[in-house]
Amino acid sequence: MASISRRKFKSKVSFRVCIKRQGIKRIYKSFNTRTEAKRWARNMEVKLDKGDYSDFTEASKLTLGDIAKRYIDGGYHRKKKGARYEEYRYTQLLDDEISAVNLLRLSSKHLAQYRERRLKEIEPATWNKDFNFVSVIINTAIYDWGIYLPNNPCKMIKRSKEPAPRLRVLEDEEYDRLLKASKEVDLIYLENAFVFSIETCVRQGELLNARWEHINFKKQTLFIPDTKTGYLSKESTSERTIPLSKLAIITLNKLPRHISGRIFPITRDQLNQKWKLAKKKAKIKNYRWHDNRSTGISWCFEKKNLNVAEVMTISGHRSPTILLKRYTKLNPTKIAMKI
Repeated sequence: MASISRRKFKSKVSFRVCIKRQGIKRIYKSFNTRTEAKRWARNMEVKLDKGDYSDFTEASKLTLGDIAKRYIDGGYHRKKKGARYEEYRYTQLLDDEISAVNLLRLSSKHLAQYRERRLKEIEPATWNKDFNFVSVIINTAIYDWGIYLPNNPCKMIKRSKEPAPRLRVLEDEEYDRLLKASKEVDLIYLENAFVFSIETCVRQGELLNARWEHINFKKQTLFIPDTKTGYLSKESTSERTIPLSKLAIITLNKLPRHISGRIFPITRDQLNQKWKLAKKKAKIKNYRWHDNRSTGISWCFEKKNLNVAEVMTISGHRSPTILLKRYTKLNPTKIAMKI
């Protein structure tokens, strides 16, 4: 039995046909008009009545790269917070030979070989995200565009086992060296961005998107809008209002007001480039910008004596388990001094 649903994406309207028959996989296809949808549904049901439900015509003309391009060009990824990451994964996919494989020939073997090539360059966690992207575009082709395939070969591939999350927290003397180096590299923005990121435990994207209008000096709070890019919605929340420490307020008062309204009016690349120079100057190894978040969270417990609920308010974590396991590393010596 065929059903037709009206769908709207931005200002564009389409009509998706869904044909259900017992014993076979559901068949989907989208059209610009309801008339076209009805005509195709009737023709397909006639084929099904005759026992012919394997219409691979469209799939036989397409490669994996073709549907990836349609997915990105059509803006399907823009609905997600990790849009820019999907654009990057798209370019990586096109650079690999798997993008030229015909959809009907695409198998678990191709995907396993793709995995082997990528794991020579990236970590397992990154590969899993690349793999998810491939699976998503194939599912989009099947369920949204009505390109009939016998199955999604991604279902036959296991995701790579990811190592335990790294947890790097600055020692006090490392912090002092890095602060000094940050001043020498960029007295205005790098130094203050470094201090502010640890005091607030914000992500880099949240830091760079923060605006003066988000600051309430009277209540000593910072409003973080929903800007998180990633796939941790079950673990953490992006939109929140966090309290500002005295040092965070002092840091803000050092900064000039930029015409853009942004507190830190620099690009991600500019920040990362200056950060790299500061780390080299301070001789700090194995420490990334995102580790400022772990340092800040750990110090909330260690130096500010906040409880778990209070720290979750600052970090935005919904799960205390994730907060404590992935972002918290306490110094036993400092704990011993308290007991």
